[in-house]
Amino acid sequence: MFMIVMLLTSTQGETPFYFKAVYTLLGFLMSILWIYTIANEIVSLLSTFGHMFMINGAILGLTVLSWANSVGDLVSDVAMAKQGYPQMAVSACIGGPCLNMLLGIGLASTISILKHDRPLELKLSGSLIISSAFLMFTICSHLVAVPLMKFKVRKWYGYYVFALYGCFLVIALLNVTGVFTIDGS
Repeated sequence: MFMIVMLLTSTQGETPFYFKAVYTLLGFLMSILWIYTIANEIVSLLSTFGHMFMINGAILGLTVLSWANSVGDLVSDVAMAKQGYPQMAVSACIGGPCLNMLLGIGLASTISILKHDRPLELKLSGSLIISSAFLMFTICSHLVAVPLMKFKVRKWYGYYVFALYGCFLVIALLNVTGVFTIDGS
């Protein structure tokens, strides 16, 4: 359809003024469609593996899916830092997940509220409590430790953050597997 409009409104050797804008928008929308499709297929594939090997979906989400989702960010952030742009890398580390959470949760919640015409009801679970507590503790650690180090992050702080993630992962997996439970109600 766009090709017919372009053929009727253009002459040979001259591109229409709207050409770049329209095809840029179409390319962006097509990229979103591909990412959406591939993400759904990966989640379906992980769910299938979970059913085949009797692995809880929450465990797959906490480990394989979250790691796979973060590999691209890790590679690009490390590359930026090595090229001499550490502030950009740190900003991307914080800004990317923040954007994903705010837009992902915000947009999905807004669509749900508009679709069902009632407030979104969240069920507070142990996993959500653990995740929120570790997120808040990590953010507070950054807010206190980084200024105390005069905004020059040392190697030991990297080890500290890895240890924090390890503690979070162990506690979250123990909660999901039922070794201990945190009641969210």
